[in-house]
Amino acid sequence: MRQVPRQKRAELQRLNSISNLRNKQLAGHSFCKKTSATDEPDRIEHYDLELRPTKLHELKLGEVLSSGDGMVSGFLDAITKVRHFRLNNDDDFIDRLSRRYSVVLFLLFTVVVTSKQYVGDPISCWVPAQFTGSHVEYTNYICWISNTYYLPWKEKVPGPNDLKRSHISYYQWVPFILMIQAIMFYFPSVIWHSFSTKSGFDIGTLVKTVNNMDQLNPEVQEKTLRYLAKHMDKALEVQREIGSGPFARFTKYLGKFLCIMFGRNQGNYLLFIYLFTKLLFIANVIGQLFLLNKFLGNKYNMYGLEVIFSFFNSTRRLQSGHSSEIVDSHRFPRVTMCHFQVRFLGDNLHDYVVQCALPINLFNEKIFIFIWFWLVYVAIASIYGFFQWIWYSLPWNRISFLKKYLKLMDRLSREKFDRKMFKTFAEHYLRQDGVLVLRLIGKNSNQVVMGEMMSALWDHFKRNQDDGGIFV
Repeated sequence: MRQVPRQKRAELQRLNSISNLRNKQLAGHSFCKKTSATDEPDRIEHYDLELRPTKLHELKLGEVLSSGDGMVSGFLDAITKVRHFRLNNDDDFIDRLSRRYSVVLFLLFTVVVTSKQYVGDPISCWVPAQFTGSHVEYTNYICWISNTYYLPWKEKVPGPNDLKRSHISYYQWVPFILMIQAIMFYFPSVIWHSFSTKSGFDIGTLVKTVNNMDQLNPEVQEKTLRYLAKHMDKALEVQREIGSGPFARFTKYLGKFLCIMFGRNQGNYLLFIYLFTKLLFIANVIGQLFLLNKFLGNKYNMYGLEVIFSFFNSTRRLQSGHSSEIVDSHRFPRVTMCHFQVRFLGDNLHDYVVQCALPINLFNEKIFIFIWFWLVYVAIASIYGFFQWIWYSLPWNRISFLKKYLKLMDRLSREKFDRKMFKTFAEHYLRQDGVLVLRLIGKNSNQVVMGEMMSALWDHFKRNQDDGGIFV
């Protein structure tokens, strides 16, 4: 047999590898085409009847990684799950101000401040003329880690024995402060997600499925609505069954006696957890203002008000010869003083007091001015949102809400209005949690789809009533 030269054999192997790779790519494209939702638009299976939304992009990712390293595949799968959890819209916009937008904002600030601290020189000190390059470098490092103090320009530089200044110790920790703030903003949503899933309602998937209904044809939309109505009906039925046992009846009477009516058996489990989560958001944002005041000092909780007053008084400040800065820099001074000692032979200690520039405080000042106004805005919005949902939960508001959309969807009319049946639907069938889920669907989708969802529930309820269903 004639031997193939080594170079020729390597070239043949390379061509075979390219051919195999191309065949795999073609097979992958064929597979994706077969499973595409566009080939069978009328099949409701593509919209996941078990309320687990189909993710075609995850399916393709799995195909690509199926022959790759298992660790890489698992890591990317974890990233996909985190992304899904982050984008889960099972709350309202005011909640997302805290758990999404605030988190992104503080993480962005963390990156900016960290890059300024560790890329370039965060501090630069004016040293005596006899200092060499290594002396200058040591001075910058020691003043950065041992803290500096602020000295107004009108005051004289004190001697080493007269230093009774409060040192500025926060600027090295600003990235960690911002990171902790981001975690604190996200924590209440973890409470909400953890406890809301125990209610039987998968609100996030309900919202996602409803939002995808615009892409379906009318027949599939109707099937999807009927299925979602059955899902909500089953969750509501489970809540009622929980409330039918002897222990549940005992807690119900005890709750009436103590004026505390809460639990899945009462139909207000979700509402209570949701309002509690909103209180956590409020406590977090107000608490952060006071914690920053404690950590940064100098009455940080009044910082924004001073910015406003200084802005209106800027002309007077310029005429009096002060700096043209909007806010006095005593909180975030650009120029500070640093005192350190150097040990020489014979236990001789030499004291040095040097002047240092902190360019990082230029960014810190602007960032914390913005943070103050952002925290105040989120606090006001969160307090408003809490009382808004208290208002929504009042009995007459729930009745008005249901009547409004059922009339718009031609399910109620003055001629055929069964007051007793409607009262049963509102107070014994949907109850607080059912109305809460409908409101959250409406706030995360359009009102028309939410009205159609309510209509499907009404139709399902009427069929059960006609079949002899009883709701207590």
